Amino acid sequence: MPRINEILIDDSLNSTDKLLGTDISGATRNYNLGDIAAFGNLGATGFTDVTHDANTHTVDLNSTVNNYNITANNATNTLTFANANSNVIGKTGTIVITNPASVGSLAWATFPTTIYTPGGGAINFDTTASKIGVLNYFVATADKILVNYVGNFGPYPQS
Repeated sequence: MPRINEILIDDSLNSTDKLLGTDISGATRNYNLGDIAAFGNLGATGFTDVTHDANTHTVDLNSTVNNYNITANNATNTLTFANANSNVIGKTGTIVITNPASVGSLAWATFPTTIYTPGGGAINFDTTASKIGVLNYFVATADKILVNYVGNFGPYPQS
């Protein structure tokens, strides 16, 4: 095996580069940088669109991104989080909620008991047409996701 000071430094990292380490049993293993980043949600950038099933928008916390887009429907929308477990504790991000251009029956269902809000109160979602809201989240434990909502975003008035 070469000496550490004789090994070249890699100036262009990519997700398939490997690191040497040991697993929980003590066995020596190779680990891909991409797998390490996904495991720790490191370097997770960008947004992914959350699709809905029967107006239920499910944010998959195992996703390699931290930020999500939701387009609300003219119905009672439900927000849930999937894969809240010990691997995603500490994950934080933003969910951008965009209302439809025309609203009629737009509403939001009560959150599941695993979602915690400031003061334990209900969120009053803005249901105005074309408005944008932001829901920030933090996975505190596998059964506690802390959220905070800010709504009624619109263009800054120009003078």
